[in-house]
This record gives sequence, structure tokens and C-alpha cells, in this order.
Amino acid sequence: MNTAKKIDGMLTHAENVILVIDMENDFVLPDSPMRVEGAYATLPAIKKFLDFGRANDWAVIYIYRIHRPSGIDAELFRRHFFEEGHPFCIAGTKGAAIPDEIAPQHGDITVTKQRFSAFFGTDLDIILRGLGAKNVYLTGTQYPNCVRSTAVDSMGLDYNTIVVTDCCSAATEEVANANIFDLRNMGIPCIPSSEIMNK
Repeated sequence: MNTAKKIDGMLTHAENVILVIDMENDFVLPDSPMRVEGAYATLPAIKKFLDFGRANDWAVIYIYRIHRPSGIDAELFRRHFFEEGHPFCIAGTKGAAIPDEIAPQHGDITVTKQRFSAFFGTDLDIILRGLGAKNVYLTGTQYPNCVRSTAVDSMGLDYNTIVVTDCCSAATEEVANANIFDLRNMGIPCIPSSEIMNK
């Protein structure tokens, strides 16, 4: 049964939610120094999954990593990028934007963060509870950092958490597979989008 509710085209209730994690140009575009090697290749799968979700009144939440130009809000181990003149994910820059192929649409929700987990220091949990979310589908980059930590926190907060394998990425296939192995052993389903869309 579809229990979605909307106000002015914006969902106010959705049991199914897709998170799009850190799919920003600085991490996705092939010519970016901060690119995650596998991220660009996932764009078609993510777009298809987002189209499916929106067509079925699923909520879509974009998780942005956003930093100040000085880097004072970045992790200590990453501050050298800012000090050396190579800042990333600065608000208002092209690097912090989502690629056009999967750009946010009217009614989508945005959350900004400064750490790996999309729940750390953000209002994501409040938003999910406000929506009445039950199933949280994770897409984005990258597996060992932001995808994994967000998945673990989502599970810990008792959401039915699903990692959408063909819509997530890592620097190498070996890294992706190792993280999928660990996540599955934690009890977090890791399945391709086709299996979800064909249910």
C-alpha cells in the first residue's frame, strides 16, 4: 500500500527512502584529484534507481559533504589538502555540486555533513523519523568510508538498511567486495538495484 503524502510536491511521509551519499563532482568526475575511481561508472545505475524511487513516491535525500574554505571543519587527516591549496567540497563550487545526470529534483531533500557518517552531527535521523521511514536504501561513494559508516549507523538506529551494490563505489573492486562482505556479516543486506526494482 502506498502511504506517501505530499505538500506542494514535497513528500511529508515516505516509508522508502534513497540516500545519495557524496556523489559530488569532486569525488565523481574523472578529472578531479579527489575522485573515487569507481564512482563515475555508477551514475547510470543510480539515475535508474532514482527514477524508479521517484515514480513510486520514495523520498530521495542527497547527502553532501560540505567544508569551509579554510578546512577547519575537515577531519585532521585531510586538512593538509586545504593547507596545500587543494580544498574540496566547498559550498557553492562546481566541485561540491551533484553531476547533472543525477541532479536533485523538486521535492528532494538535502543534508550536509563533515564526517563519514551521514548521521554524525546532522539532522538526518530527525528527517527520516519525520517521514516515517522504514526502509533506507544507500547509494553513493565510497564503500569503506561514508557508505559503510552511514549503513552501520542506520542499522543501529533500527532502520531497515539496504546497500544498493551497483549504485555504490570504491577505489577498486577488491575494496568494494571486502566491504560488502563485512556489511553482510553485520546483517546489512547488500543487493543490486535490479533485485529491488523487480520485487
